[in-house]
Amino acid sequence: MRRIRSVLAAAVLVLSTVLLAPSGAAAAGSAGLTFTGRGAARHPGGLSVTLSGTYSCGPFTGGVPDRGVVDLTVSQTVAGVVVNGYGYLYPTACDGAARRYAVEVTTFGEQGFRRGAAQWSGSGYVEGDGGMQHGYVPPTPIQIR
Repeated sequence: MRRIRSVLAAAVLVLSTVLLAPSGAAAAGSAGLTFTGRGAARHPGGLSVTLSGTYSCGPFTGGVPDRGVVDLTVSQTVAGVVVNGYGYLYPTACDGAARRYAVEVTTFGEQGFRRGAAQWSGSGYVEGDGGMQHGYVPPTPIQIR
């Protein structure tokens, strides 16, 4: 029994070293893509808002991604009708540091956003040396001001 435990412990140590150890390109893309939404400012007429927050990705060599996009959505129920707006964040710096963003999110319906409670969500990716990083935020409460 003691020998089996020793063999299992050695196997776990080897596997964790191989799978978790940082090494060159594999470690470069290991931090992940994250983003937050802090608030939304309504534009005159209400057909769009500016969603602001922060994002972080990488680190990639040179601090920039090869490509990537985050799809952002703001949803609000106005007089029983759900108003959805869409916008896109294109990360330009991926050095692991938090960066501020402000993205215009536009609705394509006849009804616009109002000041008050709403939800935002997002999903996207960035790609650079070391691979691809994905991020997702489910519908999360936010205020439109």
